Amino acid sequence: MHHGPKDDLDLDLDLSSAALVFRLLRGHGIPAAPTDMLSAFFGGGNNQKAAKDDMDGLLALYEASYLAFPGEAAVLDEARAFAVENLQRRQQAPSFMDALPLQWTAPRLRAMWSLRADYCCDDKRIDPAIVQLAKADFNLVQAVHRGELVKIIKWWKESGLGEKLAFARDRVVESFFCAACIAPEPHLGECREVLAKTSAIIVHLDDIYDLYGTPDELEAFTDAIGRWDNVSAAAAAGALPEYMKAMYSAIWKTSVTAADRVLHKHGYHVLPLYKKAWHDLCKAFLVEAQWQHQGYRPSFDEYLTNGWVTSTGPLLLLHALPTITQQPAEIMSMLQVPWNSSGSGSGSGSGAIEYPRLVELSSRIFRLCNDCASHQAESERGDAPSSIACCMTEMCASEQQARAAVQDAIADTWKELNEEVVVAAAAAGQWNPCSAESMANLCLNLARIIHCIYQDGDGITSPTHRTKQLIKDVLFNPI
Repeated sequence: MHHGPKDDLDLDLDLSSAALVFRLLRGHGIPAAPTDMLSAFFGGGNNQKAAKDDMDGLLALYEASYLAFPGEAAVLDEARAFAVENLQRRQQAPSFMDALPLQWTAPRLRAMWSLRADYCCDDKRIDPAIVQLAKADFNLVQAVHRGELVKIIKWWKESGLGEKLAFARDRVVESFFCAACIAPEPHLGECREVLAKTSAIIVHLDDIYDLYGTPDELEAFTDAIGRWDNVSAAAAAGALPEYMKAMYSAIWKTSVTAADRVLHKHGYHVLPLYKKAWHDLCKAFLVEAQWQHQGYRPSFDEYLTNGWVTSTGPLLLLHALPTITQQPAEIMSMLQVPWNSSGSGSGSGSGAIEYPRLVELSSRIFRLCNDCASHQAESERGDAPSSIACCMTEMCASEQQARAAVQDAIADTWKELNEEVVVAAAAAGQWNPCSAESMANLCLNLARIIHCIYQDGDGITSPTHRTKQLIKDVLFNPI
């Protein structure tokens, strides 16, 4: 990772171009050294003087700084500070610091905001024909998504979960919105379907463990998921309460349907792996429920070790990954599980699933962003401790200080995720790790849409006006 394009090419670029080239190279998994490409613009000399008045260049430098790797703080953190200082000096800070950086924003949202912006029509540097084509493309894809949402809502009503678990949050539209931002391409309909269905079920499951189930009921349900077989969902559920039987049946039917598709298309029997992932999630939920009932406050590391699983990111990605690739064997090898087409595999064993590092990192971001949005409401309800509460205890810190520490942890995790995308691409021999049909793209987009959902509050538990408008604009309002 120590050689950038300037080692091989004599690129005489201005700040805006250099920052853009750096961001594009990093974003496509191509090695690029920030010291070579960017430091000349803020390290003193004539280039720095010119850069201070280059508004486009400063904004590009600010965005490029969010593709840092661990250990690059001396360069890219300094670059961000330089950009922010000079943008603030020109009173441009409010226009960008209130928004998420591009690297943390789902591409579908970036496209929508760009196409709805006035400058798209006013900027003479942009070909109007290209803008019209892009708008038509957005609207056509939106129509595809809207048609899929109708089917998801029909499935949800037929499942009866909304009536059988009336105490739980009904968030099927929000679930599909997230799915459409994780995998927006029209040909990834199966991926969106399994993501939306699984996510909608998870919201109800989370409420069972957090709010409704008794300790004995939760232990019985977790045990029933662990004994899941394909004889009969009702028989495996045993003597569970009726609302838990309904949840058990929904989990079983949804995962069986998803696994049958993978088996039919690719010849791989992934149902035991899905079962193991559901059991791991329920066990992690149960740990949090026990912390809550016992009044136990874990350390930050102990909390996050369990919390990246309870984020539900691993389960969602595991269900989604086989739908986007023509070579599911590669995914199974990444999960370190030997499979064969006869339907047997070690996924039914007792050990934990070995998820790829990409999955863990995006799920850690998921967990920490969720905590930042939900900490206050959950602490008032007396729920299990969040990462912020753990930091407050461990650091003897105020809530404000703990929130700052968690935000720093999110930024550091993003640096690890940026690097892992490039490392994973090199290991797999991929020239573009962020193509639509890649694990890296799913993991990145999961982390990105989570930032959006939890940016100004808990957009799942209590959707804000902004969240509702965003869903309308993405799914219902043509450009």
